[in-house]
Amino acid sequence: MSGPPNAAPQIAPEGTTQPSRGTILLIHGIGCTGSVFDRIRPGLEAAGWSTQAPTLFPEYRVSDNPPGHLSSLSLHDYVTAAAGWARAIIKETGALPVVIGHSMGGLIAQKLAEQGLVRAAVLITPAQPVDCQVVNWKVAFTFANILAVGKAERSYKVWRTGFAWGVLNRVPKARHAEIHAGAVYDSGRVYQDIGKPGTDPHRTCTVDETAIACPILTLGATDDRATVIEAVRKVAAKYARIGGDYREYAKAGHWIVDEPRRIST
Repeated sequence: MSGPPNAAPQIAPEGTTQPSRGTILLIHGIGCTGSVFDRIRPGLEAAGWSTQAPTLFPEYRVSDNPPGHLSSLSLHDYVTAAAGWARAIIKETGALPVVIGHSMGGLIAQKLAEQGLVRAAVLITPAQPVDCQVVNWKVAFTFANILAVGKAERSYKVWRTGFAWGVLNRVPKARHAEIHAGAVYDSGRVYQDIGKPGTDPHRTCTVDETAIACPILTLGATDDRATVIEAVRKVAAKYARIGGDYREYAKAGHWIVDEPRRIST
């Protein structure tokens, strides 16, 4: 692991009883925290699941004045940290968790499935592995402030205009300022690992679907401007080859986890 160590997972106290359906590990996207799942966790827990929604590297990924160490983190580090959470759940409960990943978290979820650390994976508007990526002007505009600088050694927060237009386009405008204020800076190296996967020595964006033995569900949103529907459909087709399922939501955007028309739990 090339970056600084992540905080130790906080799991249920020893001796507590897990709900019969098991544990869901929720993995957030780039520039976000575990709070992105606050609207869907109550429904999952009411349905009998235990949920954990950690924020990866919360000591570095902050909303203002990020420390210099942040830019040393790579996508490989994020996958390693998420895998640590999955292993902690397995150790505590004796069972594999289900993983739900949003955006970059959807790509991390694919890696956890590839490693055999989960019993099912749900990919919500996921970032794509290298063989599913597309070039699209909507993505370029959403992340224009990052692409304009293009330095992996920097840290970035998606600009307000791009965030509103590309991420929150199906969220009422009255909530945009609040949501953007809660967004965090992220490592330029992570952006590069996703956008230019050939520069990543760990090849983190390469996923071997034939190594995945668990059920996998991909969810796409037709009005998504950050992980555009054309790319998400390619992800769905990749996993359809191993029996994966796909659902597509019309008139939904990238923030589908917290839009007026949210996905069903």
